[in-house]
Amino acid sequence: MNDLPSDNLTQYDTFENQTDFDEAATQFVNNLYLYYTPILTILGSIGNLLSVYVFFISKLRLQSTSQYLSALAVSDTVFLLQLLAPWLSAMQVTSIFFTGGFCQVFVYLSYVTCCLSAWLVMAFTIERFIAVLYPLHRNAWCTVRRARIVIVVLTAAAAMVNLPVLRFAIPSRNDCNIDKRYLVYAARFNLVDTMISFTVPLGMIVLMNVLIVVGVYRIEKIRQQMMRAQLAGPQRMRPTQVLGGPRSQQHVTRMLLVVSSVFVFFNLPAYTFRMIAYAYNLEGSAHLVGRWSALQQLALMFFHSNFGINFMLYCLTGQNFRRAVRQSIPCLRQKPRRQDAVRRATRPARTSSISSLSAASYVSTCTEAITNFPSTSTPSSRSQRTEAYIRKWKFDNSRTQRHSPNYSQNPQSIKQRDNIEMHNIKAIATDM
Repeated sequence: MNDLPSDNLTQYDTFENQTDFDEAATQFVNNLYLYYTPILTILGSIGNLLSVYVFFISKLRLQSTSQYLSALAVSDTVFLLQLLAPWLSAMQVTSIFFTGGFCQVFVYLSYVTCCLSAWLVMAFTIERFIAVLYPLHRNAWCTVRRARIVIVVLTAAAAMVNLPVLRFAIPSRNDCNIDKRYLVYAARFNLVDTMISFTVPLGMIVLMNVLIVVGVYRIEKIRQQMMRAQLAGPQRMRPTQVLGGPRSQQHVTRMLLVVSSVFVFFNLPAYTFRMIAYAYNLEGSAHLVGRWSALQQLALMFFHSNFGINFMLYCLTGQNFRRAVRQSIPCLRQKPRRQDAVRRATRPARTSSISSLSAASYVSTCTEAITNFPSTSTPSSRSQRTEAYIRKWKFDNSRTQRHSPNYSQNPQSIKQRDNIEMHNIKAIATDM
């Protein structure tokens, strides 16, 4: 009898401690949301717009992958900007998110951009799969025109599939939520949307990434074997030209693997809690409601981060993208150093001086071998010396062209050039 009140008191204390913990966790997550959302929106939007600028202003615009990444940056920017409406309402700056029309539009944009971003990531993952495992078909299948067609089709499909959101969403005094009259239909739509926006793209991305990694590993192994064989043989070839494509394609593959893997990592918690929120009955326990609400809010912020970090991922993993950023942004361009300019300016002068010395020695040798002139000759005039100098350089240029790889081997042209050279040698000897 005496133990029962103590047990009830212990249970009451435990419930009260859990309630305090849930309230503290909820308050912490709400404060974190108020500070994190504007920072992510501003920095993420700037990074996405810079990505679009770099992709369109540099040589990267000629790659089909850049078309997908540019569309992904635009979609991510739209998603980040629509986050400002509920944030401004939470900060009590404006209640535009709770008004009719705006509530439906903002929710619709969030659904469309989430779906579009997922399928764009899947699209360039499939393209990279083709480029790595079927390199002979890359130039025919992975074109800029085809990428633009795929982007237009995906955008139209995402806009059409998410049209029911305009009917389900309804504003209230302090919220923009699902209309209770369509709660059953909204739950079904949520299941379909999860399958389309996450499950199918996630499965395809994971499968393609595994196949790409296995393919890259096999290609690298074959390349190493070919390198050892070529080094042991008489002929040496570059194995990178035989398998796997150029080094730039390997950099692009690594960058896109990181982007798609980060997409899976950041999206998985949010969609997991989204399904739990519909499947688990949270009305039976007040402390579970607070705890799940805090965890779901953290997962949602984690999910939002995926739309604002791609520029950082490109800079960290994409060597070609970093080079394009330095070339596209004027303040980041590397100015040529003075030593390099002087070296480039003096290199032709040194070459010409060396060639002039060799030409002069060759002309003097040929002159002594053909004719024998007295040592006491009258000095020629300035105009004659200039003409002889010009003839000498014409002879030297013809000799240089004869040893060039593009030199014509036509017998008639060779005979004509030999006659011209012999005539120039005699003319030079006469002037001297």
